[in-house]
Amino acid sequence: MGFLDDLKRQADALKTQQTLDTAALARNAALTEAACKATFAYFLELAPNLNVLQLRPPVRFSLDSRTPLEGLVRGDFRVDARRKQHRGQDVHDHVVIHGRQTSGRTLVMTKDFPPEIERLESRLRHAGITPTTQVRRDPENNRLLNVEFRFVADVLLSVKLLPDHDQGRVRFRILNLDTLETVDADFPAAAVGAPLLDELARWLTGQPHQFLAQAEQVKRVEA
Repeated sequence: MGFLDDLKRQADALKTQQTLDTAALARNAALTEAACKATFAYFLELAPNLNVLQLRPPVRFSLDSRTPLEGLVRGDFRVDARRKQHRGQDVHDHVVIHGRQTSGRTLVMTKDFPPEIERLESRLRHAGITPTTQVRRDPENNRLLNVEFRFVADVLLSVKLLPDHDQGRVRFRILNLDTLETVDADFPAAAVGAPLLDELARWLTGQPHQFLAQAEQVKRVEA
């Protein structure tokens, strides 16, 4: 076998591998798009029913050690999906369901230590709350006395599906369902169907669920 024949053999092997890689990417993308479409359709049916039910899951949110929020009503659910171009194809960028947990309370909180101020600001930001603030300073030396936060204590929630078309995987990013935290849960795209989405719906309604138990990787970040 001559040198040219060896080059041809190497080129043919590479072309075969490239064909296999392209086929695998296409298969992964198709599975991922199917997961996005199933999730979007499920959310579109779920949201209006949750808005009618106006559930009060037994969850407790803590803005600080002395200010718990309980008995919030889950409603105002909306569904959205955005698209993007990927390898020349029009695919989903994300699918999301948003909601609001309503307390009906206007709270006033005052903090006088910078770490406590920063901590409360972070938790309010994570809850989707934009407070009215009043900074009080000593008129003689301009030293910070305290910061007053006034706000309506309603907490936003969301579940966003983030697809990875090349890998054939999806990530669910869950915001403020059990507490003020973000939970990332990863799944193979092929695992996303009615049974898994039913477990997610149970979580959204405050019922016991096995959604996270089925995830291949879970990451929690508290606000």
